[in-house]
Order: sequence, then structure tokens, then C-alpha cells
Amino acid sequence: MDAADPAQRARWLPPMPRADEVWCQGFSEPGAGSDLAAVGTRAVRRGDDCVVDGQKTWTTYGRHTDRMFALVGTGPSGGRHRGLSCLAIDLAAPGVDVRPIRQVHGRAGFAEVFLTGVRVPVADRIGDVDDGWAVAMRLLSVERGPDAGGPARSRRRRAALAADDAGTDPGGERVPPKRCSAEPPAA
Repeated sequence: MDAADPAQRARWLPPMPRADEVWCQGFSEPGAGSDLAAVGTRAVRRGDDCVVDGQKTWTTYGRHTDRMFALVGTGPSGGRHRGLSCLAIDLAAPGVDVRPIRQVHGRAGFAEVFLTGVRVPVADRIGDVDDGWAVAMRLLSVERGPDAGGPARSRRRRAALAADDAGTDPGGERVPPKRCSAEPPAA
């Protein structure tokens, strides 16, 4: 949050240590993998909002989070790491579709996040326009540091992990494991 402005810090930081709000990272994309400079998700400024279209994948526990730090294209690339901005996207916003990725062991620790016409207030841009690469690098540099994992040990995260282990969603509904492509089709 060092790139966030004072108003953003005042709004977003208080709920984080209590895990009242849990955040995820929206960096990886189909076709780009973990090549952050090759993101295809775009945000176009429309008045006081950025309208976002694209897809993020392999979002760790994305279906159990409230907001996403998302790296999106906002300008001409002009070079490998230019034209990218970081947005804080509310995952309950209209146009956001979070789908679990069920793994071979039946758990859904990752998600795909589809963004279709999602309106993100310009006030929720973290850092300067087209300076998202620097914001993302700062975020990644502390991601696995000594303070990482506070929210990962939160009540909500533990409940999400327990639900995955039990083969249910957080509401207790049974979720059948996805059939592994190596299994023969049902007769």
C-alpha cells in the first residue's frame, strides 16, 4: 500500500488486519501466463471511472476475496513495461465473474476472474496512470515477506480452506470435484 494515496490507505488499511476485507492479486492471464508485461486486460477511462475488460487466471483463493490488485493496460505499450496501471477492483462489482479452478485433487484454491465492462472508480487506481509496473514490482517484493500471510491465517481464509478440504463452497453446498482429463469418460 506504499503506492496508495492517503485517502486510499484510510479506506483500505483498517479492515485488512482484521481480515474484514481480503485481497488477491490479478496478474496472470491466459496467453500471458506470469509474463506481467504481456497483460491483455484493458481499462479505458470513461468520466470518473475506468471500464475494465479482460480475464485474470490462477488467482489464489480469488473466490474468497473482496478486492483484487489488478495490473491492466491503460495506455500504449511504448515498451515492455509501459502503459500498465494498477487498479483495486471490487470483486462484488457488476461485470465481475469469479469461477473456481478445480484442481486434480478436487480443491479449488485458484480462480479465474472474468471482467466485462467493470466500472472501477478512478479513485481506486493505485499509483500513477501507466506506472502499474512499478506498483506491481513493489507489491511482489513484499508478497512473501515476513508479514505476508496475516490474512492467509484469518478466520475467513481458514474457513475457505476447510470448505475446499470438505468439497463444499463456503456456504456449505457440496461441490463435486472436476473430473481429471486423464480419467476415462463415464460409461
